[in-house]
Amino acid sequence: MQIQNLLNNLTKRGFKPHYFDARKDALDFVLNLIPQGASVGIGGSMTVKELGLDNMLAKRGNSVYSHSLVSPELRDKVYQLAGSADWYISSANALSEEGDVVNIDGSANRISALAFGVKNILYVLGSNKISPDLASAIDRARNIAAPPNAKRLNKNTPCATSGQCCLCDSEDCICNATLISHHPTRYQENVYIVIIGESLGY
Repeated sequence: MQIQNLLNNLTKRGFKPHYFDARKDALDFVLNLIPQGASVGIGGSMTVKELGLDNMLAKRGNSVYSHSLVSPELRDKVYQLAGSADWYISSANALSEEGDVVNIDGSANRISALAFGVKNILYVLGSNKISPDLASAIDRARNIAAPPNAKRLNKNTPCATSGQCCLCDSEDCICNATLISHHPTRYQENVYIVIIGESLGY
């Protein structure tokens, strides 16, 4: 895979892609991009956690809305605040070389914010999320990203045990809704995709 071809495909589709070999350079870019006074919603993301991006933004004074930072009884309110913030940060379950961004959710708080409600979107992901085409990107989301996430969240799903998606009907299923972003929506003003040349998240 040629990173430049991927960046070109994303640009043609209307995204604003950037590639960094080092996470420090990527973090510097993100922190310079997002204004210090902006409110920031954050979807459930191991990549964002690994980078410490949520804490960096909060420490410098941004209003950060992340359900992982609050008690369960406050999560619904935080979902609403995150979905109407100035910026929304998420990773992706997969990114096709053709330029499709794939995310699968259980509650759909993340994919709803990524589709509508927030005008400035920022995806941050490791190069391990890149897949050759849309079909393999969807397969990656279901069979590589979802099983360890279900296990991490202590969900009672077949994939949490087997490590393989079986298109289950479990009440604990975390694959209830899928968003495939082919282009930024008409509502969105900026959709940045920051790719880091290392393995991050699931």
